[in-house]
Amino acid sequence: MKTLVVIGHPDVATSSTQGFFKHAAKQEAGVTWCPLVAPFDRGAERALLWAADRIIFEFPLYWYSVPAVMKAWLDEVFDDDLLGTAGDRLAGKELGLVVNTGRALKDFAPGQGQSFTLAELLRPLQALANETKMTYLTPLVVGQFAYLTERERQELLVNYRQYLTAPRPGHLADQAAWLASRLRKLAEQHPDRAPGYLGLAAVLEDNTDQLSDLRLNLDLLGDD
Repeated sequence: MKTLVVIGHPDVATSSTQGFFKHAAKQEAGVTWCPLVAPFDRGAERALLWAADRIIFEFPLYWYSVPAVMKAWLDEVFDDDLLGTAGDRLAGKELGLVVNTGRALKDFAPGQGQSFTLAELLRPLQALANETKMTYLTPLVVGQFAYLTERERQELLVNYRQYLTAPRPGHLADQAAWLASRLRKLAEQHPDRAPGYLGLAAVLEDNTDQLSDLRLNLDLLGDD
């Protein structure tokens, strides 16, 4: 699978969040990291979009929307030349969002400081996916990156890499399979630690099988 990460940030070079994500993305084969810089080469931008299987819009939330550079890119690149007269040249691809916020995630809820959920605020991009016939992925949202603990950052690292490359990011069984495959690769790269890596992979795969059995039983109960 080919993943294109489109970064809409006014100053990528000084962003600690984007530096973290860029380092993580480099660990994954088949991922193209593409910071937006105006003026845009629309031909090159279209070619990248056409070649990708999964397209990720990555940006900080600016006044409840995308930053100006990403809005300008959308306005200039998403046209009939990109989509075709039938509007289906991106059909079948996946569109994901990686969004970081300056406020705590708990604030984005009815009755809280921001009043609206992030799903509501990001609805225009979901509409874009619908209009272009792409499959919309549940967004990966990071609240207040600077305040994350080291453990939270490690969890984010795994979640982000899965979001870029896992067949169905967010599905527990696919996450477990993704982790098991990475552990087996580590076992090949580090033979001295292979027993530990392979043992963890086996535990994950066993738990995945149990989860599948549980889901089957729940489905049968639902049928009854």
